[in-house]
Order: sequence, then C-alpha cells, then structure tokens
Amino acid sequence: MEFRLASAAFIAVFATYLFLGGMGVTDRGNPYPRDAAYNLLARGLMSGHLYLDKEVPPVLAGLADPYDPAINRTARLDPRYHLHDFSYFRGRLYLYFGVAPALVVFIPWHLVTGGWLPHWAAVAFLCSAGLLANLSLVHAIRRRVFPGSPQWITAVLTLVLGLASYAPLLVARGDMWEIPIAFSYFSASIALRCLWEAYVSPGHPAKWMALASAAFGAAFAARPIALPGAAVLLLPFLSRETRKSGWAWAAAAVPLVLCCAGVGLYNAERFGNPFNFGMRYQISGHYVARIHAFSASYVWTNLRFYLLQPVNWSSVFPFTHEAASGVLPPNHAGTEHIAGALVNVPILWAALAVPAFIRIRRADRSLSLIAASAAWVALSSLAVLSFFIGACSRYQFEFVPEMALLASVGIMAIEGALTGRLRIIARCVWIPALVFSSAFPVLYGIERCASDRVYSGLTSLTYGDLPGAEREFQTARLLSPGNPLLRLGSGLTLVTQARSPEASAVLEALVRDFPDYAMAHFALGNVLSGEGRRDEAIEQYRTAHRLDPGDPAINAALDSAVAGKR
Repeated sequence: MEFRLASAAFIAVFATYLFLGGMGVTDRGNPYPRDAAYNLLARGLMSGHLYLDKEVPPVLAGLADPYDPAINRTARLDPRYHLHDFSYFRGRLYLYFGVAPALVVFIPWHLVTGGWLPHWAAVAFLCSAGLLANLSLVHAIRRRVFPGSPQWITAVLTLVLGLASYAPLLVARGDMWEIPIAFSYFSASIALRCLWEAYVSPGHPAKWMALASAAFGAAFAARPIALPGAAVLLLPFLSRETRKSGWAWAAAAVPLVLCCAGVGLYNAERFGNPFNFGMRYQISGHYVARIHAFSASYVWTNLRFYLLQPVNWSSVFPFTHEAASGVLPPNHAGTEHIAGALVNVPILWAALAVPAFIRIRRADRSLSLIAASAAWVALSSLAVLSFFIGACSRYQFEFVPEMALLASVGIMAIEGALTGRLRIIARCVWIPALVFSSAFPVLYGIERCASDRVYSGLTSLTYGDLPGAEREFQTARLLSPGNPLLRLGSGLTLVTQARSPEASAVLEALVRDFPDYAMAHFALGNVLSGEGRRDEAIEQYRTAHRLDPGDPAINAALDSAVAGKR
C-alpha cells in the first residue's frame, strides 16, 4: 500500500511538471530545439570550441556599442535572432550560464538519442531527478529516526518535496535561465543524500564525501552561487573518526577543487580571466557592465519578496495573480512572478518542528547534521540572492527546496513526537496547510504559463505577426479564459488594428472587473490619450500610479500627460 500511494503521488507530480513545462513558453519561442541555447552550446563543444554554434547576425556585429540596451534593442528582441541574454565577445556568442548542464545532460542526450533535448523537458527531468534524490533522503531519515511513521507519510512527503518546493513555478517557464538552476538543485540534492551516508558512517565516509564534493562542484559549474553551500562538507569532520582520516579530507576537497579549477579554465579560455563568467558582455535590457548587480540596499526588499510577498486572488481561474511590486530601492530591477514562500506555502513552517524535536528527544546526531546542512544550503543561497538587483520566482527554487526538505522532516517529527489528541490537533493544522501548499504552486504555475503566452503574443504584435499573436492568445485562453492579462492583450490587439472604440470598451470592462490592475488603467489611459480625451487619460494614469507607483512607464506617461495639459 505504501509503495502504491508513493508511486501515485510521484506520478501526479511528474505529470504536473510535464503539463506545465509543455504549456509554458520555452526556448524563447524557437520552434527547433537544436537551436535552443544549451543545444547551441552543446553543438559548439562537440565541434571543438567554447562559443555557441550560432552565427552572429550582421545587425549585431555592426553596432557601435552592442552592450547598450538602447542600441541593441532591435537585434536583441527580434524573434529571428534570439539574442537576449547571450554574451557577445570578440565576434562570438557565448552563454554566461554554467557549462555543466551541457556536458552532463544535453551532449549525452544527443549522443544517445540523436535528437536535441528541449529546454522545458530538461528542466522537468532534472526537477524529477532531484525529487527522487530527496525522497531517497527522507526515506533514509525515516528508516533510521522515525521507523514508526504511518505508511501514507511517503506520499505526503512527495507532495511537499515535489510541489511545495516551488518546482511547478520553475518548470512553468523551463528555458535557458531555469536549466542551470534545475541542475544545481539536482546536484545539491545528490550532495545532501551522500552527506547523510557520511554522517551515519563516520568511520568510512570518504566515498560518500567524494561524491558529495563532486556534486557540489557540479552545482557550482552550473550555478556559481551554489558554491557557499559546499561549506557543509566540513560538517562530517565534527566526528573524531572522520577528522583522523586523511582520505576523508582529500575526498572532501579534491573533487570540488577540480570542478572549480575546470570552471576557471573554461572562463579563462573564453574571456581571458578565470573569474569572468561573461555577464559583463551580456546582451540585455540593462547595460550590465555599468550596473551594481549586488547591493546591500536591496536586501530587505528582496527578503520581503522571497518570503513574505502576497499575491492577488480573484474568482478567475487559476485564481492567483502577481501583485504589484510597490516602491523599489534605487536601481532595483524589479520582480518576475514572485510570491513569498512563507505566506503562500505555509507547510514550510513545519520545518520549525525539526530543531524542537532534536532538542526534546535528543535525536540521532546524523539528523542534526543533515538538518544543519539543508538549512545552510538554503540560507547561503537566500543570503546571496537578497543582495542581487532583481527578484525572480526561479531564484526562489535555489532555497525553497531545502526548506521543503526540512518541512518534510518536520512533518515526520510531528507525527513521531505527538500522540492522541495532540496528534489529531496537529493534523488539523498541517494537513490543510499541505493541501493549500500543494495547490498554490500549481495554480500560480498555470498563471505563469498563461501570462507568458500573452507576453509572447504581445511580442508578436510588436513585429506585426497577428497570426502568431493569436496562436499565443489562444493557448492562454485554454489555460485561463478570463485571465486579466489576456484581456489586456486582446485590447492591445484591437489598438494595433486601429479599432480604438472597441479597444476602449474592452479595457473599460477590464478595469471594472479588476479595479486594482494597474496595467489595465495604464493601457486604457493610452487609448484615451490617443482619442484626445486627455482629462480621462490623466485620471487613468493617476489610478495606475496609485496602484503601482514604482512602474517607470506609468510614471513617464503621467508626467507627459500632465505636462501636455499645462
């Protein structure tokens, strides 16, 4: 029975990954996986060079300053080129993302199958593999520390680790940005699983520490901010037996050092500097070489976004919508589909039961060490990300999975420590929290798929591709028929077709149904302004500004309209 329940839960989670991945916008709309970013890198590596197997468009090579977003905008956003967030250096295109996924996933896939792996499929499979590693870990913990847990607990933990980890939000837009994060998650999960074996076998830890070290090295080769998490390799040396083993010290250091050296050599061969990952040569909407990517002024704002940011709820499926960011610190780049983990996935609070259980029951030392390891991996990533210039849902997947791992152990601790009426009361709390925490990431993932489809359709409109825009809108309509962003896209479609009265009617209905939707008021203001209804336009701009005072486009439109009236 236990196996059947756990298998059903895993299949449901895996099916969710495949659905969201397949419905999301991937490969930046490129219909041919072989031309997706990581396959371009794989093709380049198999051809014997480190740059992408992609010709530099003449329009980019001819720019006076290809890194200036005001100059490179046409080349960067043109769907024929797919250049956004590539690095351009000495006439070649590179990825500033880690090389490990290309070496470990994309090249082997091509060699075995002869085909090219789509980005969304790679993200879904890596998340599933990481889930299996974490399930193996919690099963080992359960067998050693909580042997009396109920049979259905494995199915519960599968939902916590597979859904409450925010994996649905990552697979909902499985593209080149998400691949190194998914790979790092998989590698970190393997590392923690190996460390558990080192903790329970302090007399013979070398093999497991070598594997954990290599896994952390692979995580770093995919995602550099994973490196601080490797500090947990020192925890096994709290054991006197392990400290005495020279093999253990070599096993902990050598694989990680070799991976770091390999990354340094890779960077030096590409950009002439082992510490240059290529971000300064990024073709982006920001002049990356001139921005301060990390600043202490972002910390509290980012922590609020990552942990406490609410979402807007409505009666329109999938019921969840991204809330406005509000006023941001100077130079902050804003958010992307963010939702605070602690308020939207309340089952994560079960992690607090772990230290309580350890303290009260004087639990197995290995439990204390693995809990400290997971906590450090999560907190070290969150600390680095809190200094970064922007906040994205994909970044949350760099620390929420370890929080979900601790919450899983916390649920087992609650079930193991409480009996009778106290256990019933606890279940009345954590089971509803689990249901909500499992449903929210899926619903918000569907919202992400629908929103991205609309944005893709709007991009098609920008380039005059009305059939392409309608295809994207149709997919969004299937996912969320009443989606406010979709209705906004329909209104903007009418604007591009010079059907201003109809556009006004659509947008007026939208602001009636969603009075707190800043962009709807902004779009309606633009239509009214184009019709010469200046006072009404200013009123809409002011409402939009009140709802989202930090949006630069809204502020500029309001200032322009008010100045024009004078």
